[in-house]
Amino acid sequence: MIAPVASASLISGLNAQTRVAETAAANIANVSTDGYQAERGELVSRPLQGAAYVPLPAEGGVDLAREVVALTVAKTSFEAMARAYSTITETEKTGLNSLA
Repeated sequence: MIAPVASASLISGLNAQTRVAETAAANIANVSTDGYQAERGELVSRPLQGAAYVPLPAEGGVDLAREVVALTVAKTSFEAMARAYSTITETEKTGLNSLA
């Protein structure tokens, strides 16, 4: 069983990166919408709770390069969190097997 703090950190990180990807997707979808102001957000760290996504005021038009970078970072973060989860569960499994 993954420790509650590790689990909460991984889940909050996944939720925060989901918000990053959703924001970037919304901005890309509205790139040609007249008067659309690009949505923005910021990832923040919360002790013992993990990451959080904090919406920021809209700012100017859509910068496609910025949105592609945000999507790439979110994807890479998802992959890293999946590897971390797998490593933690394998380590716990090995530890439990050594006790048996």
